[in-house]
Amino acid sequence: MLDIERFIERRKQLGYSQIMLSKGICTQSTLSKFENGLQTPSLAILSKLCARLGFSIDDLNTADPSSIRYLRDLLGLIEENLMVENFKRATELLAKVNPASIEIPEERMHYYYLEGMVGVLTNQPTEKVIFSFTHILDELDERRLTIYSQLAYLGKGILYVRKENLTQAAFFFDKVTAYLNDQLGNPGLKGSHYFQTLTLLYYLAEYHSLVKELIASNDLIGMALDICSVKHVTYFLPRLKLLQAKNLLEQVAPEEQVDACLNDALAFARLNQNQTVQVQILALRQRLK
Repeated sequence: MLDIERFIERRKQLGYSQIMLSKGICTQSTLSKFENGLQTPSLAILSKLCARLGFSIDDLNTADPSSIRYLRDLLGLIEENLMVENFKRATELLAKVNPASIEIPEERMHYYYLEGMVGVLTNQPTEKVIFSFTHILDELDERRLTIYSQLAYLGKGILYVRKENLTQAAFFFDKVTAYLNDQLGNPGLKGSHYFQTLTLLYYLAEYHSLVKELIASNDLIGMALDICSVKHVTYFLPRLKLLQAKNLLEQVAPEEQVDACLNDALAFARLNQNQTVQVQILALRQRLK
């Protein structure tokens, strides 16, 4: 059985409309019938559609929730939705995962990091958020050897910022800063965990911007933009460019520099279907008039 929902989710995450995805392969009608479960296209057509999305047909045959590939793909989709601020969809996908069934420690840490971040960014109860991060820090990574401990510290820092307790927030953000400083020369920083590294860099940059440490914030934005370029990742670009524009405003930079950043942010927000950033840009431009 083919996991059509996964196919549709991937198409939307990559910013393809049905017309764009089917171009040169099949008719839009053929794709629509497939996505609506009405008709499966030929093997040749389906193979080409999957390839355009970075899939193989075998990947769509792994809909068993107990399979490792299915779990990793699902966690990946949750993370992608988190990066483009689609918290509703991230929450829906989290509900499909039973953490008690996850046997691999790294995948369990991945799950609890995502659960905690969704919790803190959607203003869920403090004790629920802390409990998610506690699974990582006190159970799964007691020696703080993985990036997930740093993400747990980051999540706690964001939590205290939202509670307007900057002293406690600084305690956790300082831990993340020390980790990043220690890892600057480590190729692994931009390796397999680059999504998580981007998360660390973005929220740390946002914190430094909040406390008016703009040079530090801009340095972190630059590092994040570099990873986005090297890895051809666009998910964080709308937020990074918007934050860069806000920092330029604080630094009283020329209007054309600010406007260029906002134009980039808007273009990437549209590409990634990030409605939140699009609304923020509109509001900021109205204030600047």
